[in-house]
Formats: sequence, C-alpha cells, structure tokens
Amino acid sequence: MPSVNLKFSSRQKSLPIPNDIIELKIDSLSFNGGRGVGRYGGIVVFVHATAPGETVRARVLTRKARFWTAEVIEILQPSPWRRTPPCPVANQCGGCCWQHVEYSEQVIQKRKILSASLRGLRKQGGEWEDLPFQPAPNEFHYRNRIQLQNRNGQFGFFTKRSHDLVTVDECWIADPQINSQLSNLKPQTAPKIEIAVNSQDGGFSQVNAAQNTVLKSLVLARIKGNPEWVLDLYAGSGNFTGPLAEKLKSAIAAIELSAAAVQRGRRQIQNVTWHAGDVAEVLQQLEPSKGAGLVLLDPPRLGCTVKVLEQLVRHAPKQIIYVSCNPTTFARDAEHLVRSGRYLVESVQGLDMFPQTEHVELVASLCAAT
Repeated sequence: MPSVNLKFSSRQKSLPIPNDIIELKIDSLSFNGGRGVGRYGGIVVFVHATAPGETVRARVLTRKARFWTAEVIEILQPSPWRRTPPCPVANQCGGCCWQHVEYSEQVIQKRKILSASLRGLRKQGGEWEDLPFQPAPNEFHYRNRIQLQNRNGQFGFFTKRSHDLVTVDECWIADPQINSQLSNLKPQTAPKIEIAVNSQDGGFSQVNAAQNTVLKSLVLARIKGNPEWVLDLYAGSGNFTGPLAEKLKSAIAAIELSAAAVQRGRRQIQNVTWHAGDVAEVLQQLEPSKGAGLVLLDPPRLGCTVKVLEQLVRHAPKQIIYVSCNPTTFARDAEHLVRSGRYLVESVQGLDMFPQTEHVELVASLCAAT
C-alpha cells in the first residue's frame, strides 16, 4: 500500500491502518454517500452514520492517499442535531442515509454541499454567498414511486453497502397510498417490482410531486423576457415542456432520447416540435435559430457531454436555464460554458427533492456575456 506523506504532531507517531480505532470530530456531511466528514492528522476521513458537530470513536475501513473511510464504534459526544430515526430499519436500509439528522440541519448541509461544489466556478458579480435553498414541503412520505427487491417472496430494500435484503412493512419516505399496498404483495418471480401512486407506461418522472411543482415554478420565474425560440433538452415526456408551452408563445422544440417518452409528450402537449434521439446528434442536425433564444436542459446525473456543450455554444441562446441533480457535474459544465467566453452564471438556486438523502437539486441561469 503506498505511503502517505503527512506531518503529524508528536502525539501521532504513526498512521493508523485498517481496523485501527481513531477518535475525531465530524464537521459536515458529504455529497457522495452522505457520510460524515472529519479530519485525523490533517487527512479527510469519511465516517458512516455520523452527524455534524459530534465526536466519535471509529474503526478505519480503508486508507487512500487523499482520504480514509471509517465506521463509527462509539459516539463520544452526540451532535445537537442527532435524532432517533422514525423508521425502525433506517440504520440498516440503504435508502435513507440522513434520517438520524434533524431536517433543518439536513437543509443547511445541502446548502453547504452546493456552495462547495461552486467554489471553482466564476459568478457574474461576485462570490457564492448565501445561496438560496428551498426545503421540501414534506420531509417524509413524499415519494410517489418506489422499487422493491424480491428475494423468494420477501420484499424490501438492500442494506447499506451490500445486497443483503431488509424487509419492510412501511417506507417512511413513500406515499401512504404505496405503504397501504405493501402488506398485500403477492409472490412474484421478478427480481424487483415497482409500486407507484400514478403508474406510467415507463420513462422518467419526478418522484416528489409536491417539490416538482416548486421546481417548475422556479424554472419559469427565471425566464428573462420573451424568447423567440426555445429548446428543451433531455425533455422526457415534457415535465418542463408543458409549462413552457403554456407560458410562452415561442416556437418550442423538445429533444429526448427515449422514443416512448417522446410519444407520450406528443400526445399530451400540443404546439411543440418533438425530436427523438441523442441530444448532441439532434442539436448538430438542427440549424441555429435566429433571434434571442432560450435553452432549458435537465440532464442525467452525469451531466452533459462536451459535444452537447459545444452545440449549446453553436446555437447561441441568449439564456440557458440548467436544472441539475448533481452540483459537481453542473459546475463542470457551467465552467466549460463560461470558459467559452459566451456565457456568465447569473444565479444558482438549490432545492431539496429527496429529504433524508444527500441528493441536491439546483436551478441555474446563465446569460450571454455580450
């Protein structure tokens, strides 16, 4: 195992190795995995199932050059925001990594995660301070769709960091209508099943309907003026396309890879030109429209490819509204657009689509630099 070049105080003569016990304070919560973040001898340590502000004794699991991972053995001083999770299997189930943290503190930690993700991104007019962040209206029972794993007629979720099954009679983040069906499940041969409040014939849809309404209103509020044309990229079945068509009189084109989603969009939303295909390829085939335009994009967690970003610059909209479920990939993509010299970041708004988890959603507006 490669050595780690660190300076330690006289009290720390050697580095711990896996299975050694260390003591440290947890400063914050992380984006990837939702673990607590502390430091030992100057190196970052990620500790599962901890909360900000507490001192813990932990067992070292892995040791990398830039960070270690550990599991908590004893909480020496609990966090003022630690609570007993209402779900009896929250400490086993891999679905909710933050149920042991008060929701008000979850929101603060998500704002910090978002702010940290933007540190390398230049903003028009100054630094990223006091980023607005919209909490969810309901911290529990918000999901309108869940997937259950099936093991020999037993239904539940995978445990944390394994494929062992935790059976459940109730899911605390699922809609009550879903929970009412859990006790009536019949034996199945499929390895997993989906239960939804409003079942759809496939494709992606937001699982938090109440917060999705807030998200759409935030998007519409950021539109500047009356764009002469609109491109809705990664449009799905029209989560944003519909509201855009209702608000604007512009020529709207929607691009989505899933042909089934495009078919649903065509049936449900009128006066929109739909394109089924890869976003980069369709953009390359389309000639840039004249006049002041708007591009709205809501890519998957991996963000946009370089080809998509290059096509955005080629089409040269006056405004880009970027919806993202991954602040890290958003910051990377936004920096690419800023480096092109064509765009500046005007605003970033965070919101919580998935309480009890580390996931962060955002809406950002970029405007033409000239």
